[in-house]
Amino acid sequence: MLIIETFTATLKHDHGKRRLTIVSLSGEEGAIKQITMAENCPRIAIKNLKKISTHEIL
Repeated sequence: MLIIETFTATLKHDHGKRRLTIVSLSGEEGAIKQITMAENCPRIAIKNLKKISTHEIL
């Protein structure tokens, strides 16, 4: 079984805030890793991370 989770994240940076939607197969930690790599930011820049949906695929 494969679990797909969707998160929304709010990032704080020098020029304001940015809101992202992330789809992760690795849960919350996987979503955090995706954000930090894609946005080239430290973990502390993520101000809010909220799970908005979970889907299971057989």
